[in-house]
This record gives sequence, structure tokens and C-alpha cells, in this order.
Amino acid sequence: SSGINAEYGGVLSEISLDINRISERNLGRDNRVVGDHGRDSVAPFLDEDFVSFVNSLPVQYKVDFTKERGVGEKLILRKLAASYGLNSCSTLPKRAIQFGSRIAKLEGKKEKGGDKCTRFVRT
Repeated sequence: SSGINAEYGGVLSEISLDINRISERNLGRDNRVVGDHGRDSVAPFLDEDFVSFVNSLPVQYKVDFTKERGVGEKLILRKLAASYGLNSCSTLPKRAIQFGSRIAKLEGKKEKGGDKCTRFVRT
């Protein structure tokens, strides 16, 4: 177990950091974006009991860095999707909600999320 913790120590500390700041860093932003479109966001994988259970599992059940992107992370969800016959989506790379729509790519702009949008600024 100490070998696993040494190997995955960075992942474990990053998971802990993400969980501790998700409500202020991610969920607030995501909820504002979704709510702005008259919808409610639903996040069943953020149920407290579910999060506690998943955090109690050994890290090697959740990630395998020897596998390629789209296969090696979110192992439990990927295996569950495959078991329901959702093979094509079980190997897609994960994307954050703010990037998942690919709207920036469709616009053909080279903007980043932190860039100021000059198209909407009056001079």
C-alpha cells in the first residue's frame, strides 16, 4: 500500500484538493452557466455518500497511468459504460463541462478561457 501511495501520491493530493474546492471553483461557475439557459444542473456522482464510497476505494481502481488517455482515467465509469454496451463513449477522453461543447473550436477562434473577449467591449 505504501508503494501505491508513493506512486499515486500526486493524484491522491490532487483529488483531495479538487474535492475540497469543487463547490467554490467549479460548481458555482457551472451552475451559473446552466442556470443562465433556464436549466438546472444535475450531478449524481457528487452525492456525498457516493463520493465518500469512491474515495474509500484504492486509487488503482480509479486510474491506470499505463493506459492511454480515454482508457486509463475514470476506470470505474468506463467499465460501467462498457458493461451497458456503451463501448464508443467508454473510451472518449474526459472533458470539463466548459470545454465539452467544443463551441470555441466551432467559432474558429484561438481564445482561451481566461482571455478577455474584445468583441463585446465598447471603446
